[in-house]
Amino acid sequence: MSNTFVLMPGDEESPVIIHVPHSSRTIPPQIRAELMINDEELAAELDEATDTATNEIAIAALPQVGRLPAVVINGLSRLVVDPERFPDGDPADAFGRGAVYTRTCSGAPLRTEPYPARSELIDTYFRPYATALADAVTDRLNACGRAIVIDLHSYPDKPSAFEDPAAPRPPLCIGTDPRHTPPWLIEAVRGAFASLGVAEENTPYGGAYVPLRHYGNDDRVSAVMIELRRDTYLTDPRTPNYERITEFGRYLAALINAADERSAHV
Repeated sequence: MSNTFVLMPGDEESPVIIHVPHSSRTIPPQIRAELMINDEELAAELDEATDTATNEIAIAALPQVGRLPAVVINGLSRLVVDPERFPDGDPADAFGRGAVYTRTCSGAPLRTEPYPARSELIDTYFRPYATALADAVTDRLNACGRAIVIDLHSYPDKPSAFEDPAAPRPPLCIGTDPRHTPPWLIEAVRGAFASLGVAEENTPYGGAYVPLRHYGNDDRVSAVMIELRRDTYLTDPRTPNYERITEFGRYLAALINAADERSAHV
C-alpha cells in the first residue's frame, strides 16, 4: 500500500495482474497550484481524461474469480504523471501528453513548456510506481513462471483534439503488442466481453502495458489492454451506471479466469 497507489497482491498461484492507471481524479494541492487552468476548466479536463470507474469494474470482478489476481490501482490523476508513458522520449511528448502533461485534451496550455519541475515529478511519482508494478510482474514470474497483465482503461465516445477523428471508436478496443500479446489472450478478451458486440484491435488506442524491465526481453510476460467506450457503462462523464459496472465486472472476471486456466496448462 502506498499513499499514491494501491497494490493488492492476490493469490500466490495466480499469474494475473489487473492494472488500473487512470481512474483517479486526485491531484495534490502543490501540483494543482502549478496547473494553468481554472477550477471549471480542470473539472472538464478530468471528465475527459479520467477513465472513470475502471477501478470499480476491477473491484467488482474480484468476488467472481477462482483465484484472486494482483491488482494495482493508481491513486493519482494522470495529470500528475501518466505512468503508462515512457519517462523520456515518448511520442506523445510532441503534443504535450507524455509522462508529464503540458497541454490539455484540447491542446490548451496545462503547464509551462518546458516544465521546470518535470524531473522532480518523474522521480517522486513516476519511477516509484513503475518500480512497484515491475516488481509485481517479477513476483508473478517467480511464483508462477508467467505473468499476465490486463490493463484496464476507457475512452469517451468523441475523440479528443490530439486523437485521429477518423479512427473507429468501438464499444471495446483491444490493445495488443506484437511480442507480448498472444492470440489466445486476444480471443479470451473477445469471448469474455462478447456481449458488447463490436470489438476492434488497436483503435482508437493501441499497445499493451509491459514494465520496461520486462518489455521486449521476457516472453513469459503477456499483456493486453482493454479500452471500454465510456457510454457503455457511464450515464455521464462522472456517473457510473452500477448495473453496468456489475455486468462489466462479470466480463472481467471471466477473462481473469480464462487467463488463469490457460496459464495452468502452459
